[in-house]
Amino acid sequence: MVGESYPGAADTLLIAKADLDRIIGHLRQALPNEGVGLIGVERIKRGGIVMAQSRRFYPGSNSKASPVRYEMDAHDLMSALRDIDREKWALGAIVHSHPHGPATPSATDIAEFLYPEALLVIASFAGSTVDVQAWKLERAGATWNPRNVPICHPID
Repeated sequence: MVGESYPGAADTLLIAKADLDRIIGHLRQALPNEGVGLIGVERIKRGGIVMAQSRRFYPGSNSKASPVRYEMDAHDLMSALRDIDREKWALGAIVHSHPHGPATPSATDIAEFLYPEALLVIASFAGSTVDVQAWKLERAGATWNPRNVPICHPID
């Protein structure tokens, strides 16, 4: 069922290990500031589970140039969204890093959340190894509740 529309963010992110390594490399280059990017996906439904199959990572510049805030450069953002639309993919994930904090959504991440169809992928550089987590934010009344979703590496 590729190409169908499934509302809301996916329940699983499928991304090749090499692609995830490229994302981590881009975010590492932004240190000591937060890095940012987007993932264009194809949505796939299997056994009632909506999966986001990564198709392309769109690295962005952080126009905030801050270690605690990010905002993707407007030109980078529009270029990525146009390409995602042209390819008939979906915006599957908003990627950013936490240079000194955990790979969990911060209060600011949740307060500024605007894309319920996308996952938040957060890479933490706070420890000795990089921790990457994906989060689905679900509406509960007037608040968003983050739910951790698996990141799987398909066998190529």
